[in-house]
Amino acid sequence: MSYSKQAVSGFSWQTIMKIFAAFISLAKISVLARLLSPDDFGLFSLTIIALGLSEAAAQTGINITILQSKRSVSYFLDTAWVISIARGFVIAIMMIIIGFGLGNYFDNPQLISLVSLASLIPVIKGLINPYIISMRKNLKFFNDSLYHLSLILVEGILAVTLGLLLKSVSAMIISMIGAAIIEVIISFSFFKIKPQFKYLKSRAQVIFNSAKWLSLSSLMGYLNDNLDDFIIGKLVGTYKLGLYHNAYALSHKLNYDLARSVHHGTLPVYTKIADDSKRLGRAIFKTLGATSLLLLITSTPVLLFPEFFVNLILGSQWLEVVPLIKWLVLAGVTHSLALIGYTLFLSKGAYKILNTHQFINLLLTISLIIILGQNQGLIGAVKGLAFGRLLSLPAIIYGIYKETHQK
Repeated sequence: MSYSKQAVSGFSWQTIMKIFAAFISLAKISVLARLLSPDDFGLFSLTIIALGLSEAAAQTGINITILQSKRSVSYFLDTAWVISIARGFVIAIMMIIIGFGLGNYFDNPQLISLVSLASLIPVIKGLINPYIISMRKNLKFFNDSLYHLSLILVEGILAVTLGLLLKSVSAMIISMIGAAIIEVIISFSFFKIKPQFKYLKSRAQVIFNSAKWLSLSSLMGYLNDNLDDFIIGKLVGTYKLGLYHNAYALSHKLNYDLARSVHHGTLPVYTKIADDSKRLGRAIFKTLGATSLLLLITSTPVLLFPEFFVNLILGSQWLEVVPLIKWLVLAGVTHSLALIGYTLFLSKGAYKILNTHQFINLLLTISLIIILGQNQGLIGAVKGLAFGRLLSLPAIIYGIYKETHQK
């Protein structure tokens, strides 16, 4: 199978997986939106910020290093596992510290206990067998898609079951803990090759060398994806943050997850042709074309009938989010197209371009969210998100042109 066919295979299986995952996610939200309040979803958003920010700040670049390296996964396996375990505990400690900060900043002690509970997630996930990355490295996209879909299904079932029993925001966090435990079990059950607790400094150095710029990219990327929640929560309160959270899931997240499936499936292929700029250029433009078409297909129904989809999935008590939908769809499409550019930059290790765009996007987006949010409330903040994403897109276009026209 040629790399083009492998890229299509990766794209296809990931897209199918994301479609099923979207249905599972929407079904989960549909049930939970009728059991929990917008305040609960707002608190959950802030808890996930603490998790994601800590993970991004402690990024080690294990997966990217293994994908980019010409060596086998087994070469890095033991050392990668030791680093992953240590990282899990570092993230947990960072989360608890951030949790106290969030609790004080939002004057809500419940955030401290929620974030402390969620700190178990990175500790558990640090135990995952790193050999799971072999599926992507060896372009076994069907297996990889099935693996991740099963985890999404487990988390969805747990969230709905616990939501019905507890009727509390903690149900969503406990479901993530349960899914993490299942992932550890699966990662050791499905692969014959298992890590040992051995640390080799020379192999760790290779990982950490890649992590220098990747850590900054990961942190900037996380801030671009999630700092809006933090600022909107402070501007308009946790109730309206909860409204934003579910409106985002119904529009922006739907498109962005589709783009992430493309990124997930094409990155390992692009790393194999990274030295051939012309070939890589043809591949990226084909990907952009196919992704744009899919985004058009998924976005149009939501744009045309937002009230119908909000009422169907979230319920009539959430209809006040309808005016947010069109702006979040625009933001999601723009952010999704930018992610395709990120795939190119990561495959070539072009972290300077990647970080430059992320900085521009972050500066524009946060500034506009604050300015418009202070003047117009939640709808203004959402407009700021959309305009910020759109205005930073030329930096991505320039980066793609530069990287695909190198001699």
